[in-house]
Amino acid sequence: MTESVSWFADLRISDRPTVGGKGASLGELTHAGIDVPPGFVVTTHAFERFLEVLEARAPIRPLVEALDPAVLDGVTALSRTLRARVEEEPLPADVEQAILTAHAQLAQGQPGLTVAVRSSATTEDAEDASFAGLQDTFLWVLDAQDTIHRVRECWGSLYSVE
Repeated sequence: MTESVSWFADLRISDRPTVGGKGASLGELTHAGIDVPPGFVVTTHAFERFLEVLEARAPIRPLVEALDPAVLDGVTALSRTLRARVEEEPLPADVEQAILTAHAQLAQGQPGLTVAVRSSATTEDAEDASFAGLQDTFLWVLDAQDTIHRVRECWGSLYSVE
């Protein structure tokens, strides 16, 4: 386990703030002895590190905060811009290395392993709203480099209005 990656086997429901609901639940199921395929979660720390890089190049949060939700064209245009930035920006080297190392460990002895990349948002299911299913999911991801690409796409879908 690193700050950027956590294994299902190491997670409990109390880890939800750093790995999201799905990740924490998979950890609980693993601890309960349920047959869960091995896997790992990219943590909120990794996402925050990534956002730091984006913010250093050009601010994102002030653009989102300044949006008028009543102006749909403006929301849609910013959404497309931010999503493209997230999908195109390389991951910080430490985050990328943590994912590549975890993927290599997961794939060890399993040639042709495919993985799923999906969101495990920390606030998907709140008391007053549900956001489950809003972020993109990618199945049959074929290798470590594609996993890196799909993580960025998954994060980019956070900024989608479509």
